[in-house]
Amino acid sequence: MQPDHRQQRAGRGPPGRGRLRTSSTHGTDATLAAVNHLTHEDQAQVTVSTAHKAKGREWPSARIASGFPPPRDSDQQDDSGQPIPGPIDDAEARLAYVAVTRTRNRLDIGGLAWIDQHPDGTLAANPPAPNL
Repeated sequence: MQPDHRQQRAGRGPPGRGRLRTSSTHGTDATLAAVNHLTHEDQAQVTVSTAHKAKGREWPSARIASGFPPPRDSDQQDDSGQPIPGPIDDAEARLAYVAVTRTRNRLDIGGLAWIDQHPDGTLAANPPAPNL
């Protein structure tokens, strides 16, 4: 998930691959110096966050990055001979829900755009009435 209101966020939480690679490429001192020059999140223009780290947070707008690949195709085919996508993993669906509910005003679905073509992503013509 990549919120789009122009904040930067780095150097927080457990070390990630990017920081380890940066540290091993440029050295710890250079990496820490770069992190120390970042703008505090309250003053920054862009925040880059994982969906896991975004839990409980909210931004005016959000862009979903490419971290949500579609499920692999099943061995089955539809009437036109096209492969039928496999089921959406429940844990991935819950994480995607967290990601898409982080925005107050505008959502760029980006990395989840495939959901519109997935059989589980289409709305039923007559959805069931909610149990009240």
